[in-house]
Amino acid sequence: MTAKESGAMDRRSFLGVAAAAATGSALETKAPLTGDRTSVATADASSRDAPSQTAANQAAPNQTAPVIHGYVKPGLESVRETFAANARLLGTGGAAFAATHQGEIVVDLWAGMADHDRPWLRNTRVHVQSTSKAVTAATAMVLHDRGELDLDATVGHYWPEYATNGKENTTVRMLLSHAAGSTQLPGYTELLDLDGNGFDQYDEIARRLAAAEPDWEPGTAHGYHGYTYGNLVSEVVYRIIGKRAGEFLRDEMAGPWQLNTWLGTPYEEQRDLAAIKPWPEAPVHESVAEMYASVSAQMAELDLSALTDPSTWQYHAAFRGLLGGPMNVFMLQVGRLWSQPKALAAEFGAANVTTDARSLARLYTPLAMNGVLDGRQVVEPETVREFTTPTPPGGPDLLIGLEQKWTPGSHHANNSYFPALPPIYGPNPNAFGMSGGGGNYGFADPAAGIAGGFVRNHYSNTMGLSALLVDALYKAM
Repeated sequence: MTAKESGAMDRRSFLGVAAAAATGSALETKAPLTGDRTSVATADASSRDAPSQTAANQAAPNQTAPVIHGYVKPGLESVRETFAANARLLGTGGAAFAATHQGEIVVDLWAGMADHDRPWLRNTRVHVQSTSKAVTAATAMVLHDRGELDLDATVGHYWPEYATNGKENTTVRMLLSHAAGSTQLPGYTELLDLDGNGFDQYDEIARRLAAAEPDWEPGTAHGYHGYTYGNLVSEVVYRIIGKRAGEFLRDEMAGPWQLNTWLGTPYEEQRDLAAIKPWPEAPVHESVAEMYASVSAQMAELDLSALTDPSTWQYHAAFRGLLGGPMNVFMLQVGRLWSQPKALAAEFGAANVTTDARSLARLYTPLAMNGVLDGRQVVEPETVREFTTPTPPGGPDLLIGLEQKWTPGSHHANNSYFPALPPIYGPNPNAFGMSGGGGNYGFADPAAGIAGGFVRNHYSNTMGLSALLVDALYKAM
């Protein structure tokens, strides 16, 4: 590799890793200080004190390779073989990958451990961090399809208290597309705690979100609403039908769509969840280990003030006041929070959905199939177009720092986070999905008629294993 190629790859990988920042990655984007519109991708300097990815990539001595369970359609055996060949990337946890093609389930695989003494099973669910946003957005999509939600109406039309302090002209489309500027929950450190208290105070959370000023003029830019997205969308749903998004999902979508998915997981449904293992991260693929080292070498020279300064909106948009500043602390606190029964039981649609890979594939199948699931038109083609078409203005995301194509469905573009790995949603550039911290995601590719889901419990933000599985699927197809 030439120096020029190496530098280009380092830069692209550096920016790409940063895209996962707001969903809880080990490397993250430094967004600009308030008022500065020039985003700079960075990594958290504190990760210098954490175990290195190269060290994490070493398999445990005498570790037995996990058995790959499940089904692949005849002709797709190479997907199972790819899973087996890269099973070390599971670390000490487990994972599952499922995909549909033209509406038919063609891959449904799982492997590894749900906890230290429990194997991963066919229906094992896990907390999927920001992939939750796709589930929350799907409830709005169904309401729009029924004619009950107008994307171009103002949020205040449904939620009058929201129309204040510069948010009067914010539309539902902006809200669903991370363009509203409502990234902060005022007083979150007093309202919420790491034991899960406060997350079920929906009316109070809605009151605070409604009273807050936007972080930029709504509709003029995109900026990832990492922890407010779910409550914002769910409150609009609630104002229309008297049910919040989790209740609507449970009552009107989970059964008909056959989703093993909870937004607000009842205590009795939490017993069989996979235990999340956030830090140190699971092993990384060989092709990205060198990139991590390259990025780490640059970290000391980067300005991290926006991430560590409590006076910036970026600090609070990432819930740093609750979860902690240094990334190794942040990741451990994320693991602690989303292992708390109270936190999982609340409806916090930005980040606390529990589901399995098959359900994510089914959720995305109508978006790959013009609204059809199991031969039924579950949403109209026009609804699919509305929820998969990028919303203006585009440009760099003010928190993540990369060009993002946010849509009303909260799905982002098929960025290649690590150039040495295949694109995470397959080779078609217009494929889209929603990724969550730790390496979970769901995606759809309408051009190929493919939808998929990947979940894991030992976090890794390289998307290495899932990208390899998707690549194997496309090659086999």
